[in-house]
Amino acid sequence: MLQVGTLIRVIYPEYAVGIYGELQAEEKSGRWIVKLLKNPLEDEDDNEPLLLSLEESDFEVASTAEE
Repeated sequence: MLQVGTLIRVIYPEYAVGIYGELQAEEKSGRWIVKLLKNPLEDEDDNEPLLLSLEESDFEVASTAEE
């Protein structure tokens, strides 16, 4: 079961494939707010956090907060 704090790896959208993130909150629609650990849209010097709203099918679990 998914929970806030779970580490995930993005499999969609294309611009974020393979990037790890952390589940921040579940939306009422069932989608998840994910904070990416690396922002693919920013320069390395200016790494603003990027939040995505993803379906469960758009990511895979890498580990859980307890691990």
